[in-house]
Amino acid sequence: MPVTRPIRLVIALGVLSSALSFGLADWSGSSAAYVVQPGDTLWGIATSRGLTVAQLASANGINPLDILPIGERLAIPGVTLASVTSPAPAAGPSNGFGFCAAFTYTPGPTGVLPAQLSGSPTFYQLDPLFRHWAAYYGLSASLLEAVDWLESGWQQGVVSVTGAVGIGQIEPYTATFIDQQLVGFTLDYVHSPSDNIRMSAAYLAFLAGKEADNQCATVAAYYEGPINLQNYGVLPDAQQYVADVETLLPRFS
Repeated sequence: MPVTRPIRLVIALGVLSSALSFGLADWSGSSAAYVVQPGDTLWGIATSRGLTVAQLASANGINPLDILPIGERLAIPGVTLASVTSPAPAAGPSNGFGFCAAFTYTPGPTGVLPAQLSGSPTFYQLDPLFRHWAAYYGLSASLLEAVDWLESGWQQGVVSVTGAVGIGQIEPYTATFIDQQLVGFTLDYVHSPSDNIRMSAAYLAFLAGKEADNQCATVAAYYEGPINLQNYGVLPDAQQYVADVETLLPRFS
């Protein structure tokens, strides 16, 4: 069943964080050297040091969409240590199994939208679609909105280098699975925000059923794929993804 996204663990969150940086100023200051390790992402390296992906990419003269070669040395602006070790995964068993049982998080403020959405016409245009499709598939609207905000910043025009498209960052092979197995006809997820959100909702609902409505596991499976979740548990990048979604949830309540 074509629902895993192994390449996404390397690049997609770099695409997302770049999209969500919304033109923040480049970082200035002293730099430290960091050697890229297996499993690293530009997003993971940046956020563990209080940077945006745009800041880290700018400091190194690289495209945020690029895959990070293992062994490449990155300058970490604003850090004075001679070298920096790999970022530790979020709290939980290192192999990912049992992570959801042990997972805790600090929630964001209830009802306080991300700054980029507050007063934005995008919110008023898309919020009814999220609520409609969430209700249609029996999901929490805040969960659907939080996942898709983290995926794309609610931007239909975002396309990752693996071909993930739109608001829910739907991969082509996942779209085929949703069309054939969950919906029964072809949705225009590339051009239609409503269809893209519907696909995201349908897939989240499918994963929720597969994971016995465990929200942590459902969100992790949306990020890394249910097969990876079954075989490896919640991978380090997915652990951070889960934490970010859970922190965002109250904002969309």
